[in-house]
Amino acid sequence: MAVTTKGQVVDQPLTFKSKVRSSGYSAESPRRTMFQPKTNSSKSAPPTKTPSRLSNRKSAIKEYAMNCGSPSQLKEKLDIAEKPAAINKIQFSGDGQYLACALANNSAQLVKMPLSSGKGTSLVGHNGAVNAMTCSHDNQWLLSCSDDKTSMLWSKSGNEPIMEFKTVNNNFSVDKEGSTAKLDKENPMFGQEIKLIQFYYVDKFILLVSGNAFNMYKYHLDPTKSDLKRYKTNSRYKIVKSFQMTEAQQITALSAINSFHSYLVLCAGSNKTVEIFDMNAAKSVHCFQDVHSAKPAHVICQNQGSSYASHPATAYDMFLTAAANDSIKLWDLRTKSCVRRYEGHSNRAHSCGLDISPCSKFIASGSEDRAAYVFDVRSGTYLHKLTGHTDVVSDVVFHPMYSQLATACLNGKIRLYTEP
Repeated sequence: MAVTTKGQVVDQPLTFKSKVRSSGYSAESPRRTMFQPKTNSSKSAPPTKTPSRLSNRKSAIKEYAMNCGSPSQLKEKLDIAEKPAAINKIQFSGDGQYLACALANNSAQLVKMPLSSGKGTSLVGHNGAVNAMTCSHDNQWLLSCSDDKTSMLWSKSGNEPIMEFKTVNNNFSVDKEGSTAKLDKENPMFGQEIKLIQFYYVDKFILLVSGNAFNMYKYHLDPTKSDLKRYKTNSRYKIVKSFQMTEAQQITALSAINSFHSYLVLCAGSNKTVEIFDMNAAKSVHCFQDVHSAKPAHVICQNQGSSYASHPATAYDMFLTAAANDSIKLWDLRTKSCVRRYEGHSNRAHSCGLDISPCSKFIASGSEDRAAYVFDVRSGTYLHKLTGHTDVVSDVVFHPMYSQLATACLNGKIRLYTEP
């Protein structure tokens, strides 16, 4: 329209100065390439830049002292809870900044190092004893499993679970209140206690043990929550495959390396066997028979290494097992045989933990005689008997960065030993 000199509005035909382009919804509209990498560039490579602060910081990362001595001198001690509560498992985070503890009083503790700081987070949510607590490779997440037939995934910086494992196949049917909307025969709840859980394949998967099977899950984490619907989770998990030890009633121990990509998962069964599963082939590839004569192995320990130490590939072909009323045994995956025994500790009834130092020179073991034992990998006798504990030493773990050893007792006490 136009305005005349007298102020009157006069209708004018509507015209465009240029051709109107299509909105893109037409079927005849040509497809466009959104992104295409350059592969035929003839330009020379840019000159090398001066190292940045970040690269300098990376080069300054401390390395584990491979020629260190064994930890045998008491440095710190801590009562993990106000009332005595058995500590079932302990594990350092990969950066050594935290110590995760699984307790029999239905809770877990994330203790900040050093122990003398007195700082930590209590993780409460299970209705049964917490059997295991494990950290992710990126040091941001934790997994716990319990006798209440559930497992929970936690953030290092929070005290509420991000995701809960209740049903076997997935948690897609979780309703707004955070519980399963209805029972599903095709997605049943776990029928037995969850004894073991861990991250696997550099945090890409989660392995969970219940009964005589272990399940591999893929997952997606979304820690955001609505203030009005705080119990609603946006995180999801889905089963990839389930593996069974068909000849055993229970899986008594499991070990898989998460610090680098490994296809092997080791399982001990109630039938006194240790079975090796190749996850790439999705099948069992070897079975060690009668690993221990008296009872089944209650712990399997692989050389997990450390972010601060490196070893040749052959160093990861060894693993340890321990069982009640028997010695600790060192096995070689290449020869498929026991190559050494370690004796001296006392273990008749309880599950006492094992660990291999990041330098691969020492083995530590809990014991029922209120002591922890440190062995030289190359000999069958112990180097040090760490006394002073006031109850059964249920678990031990080496620090990933320093020559230090943490021990845990059934009365809820933690002790930290260092190299003299």
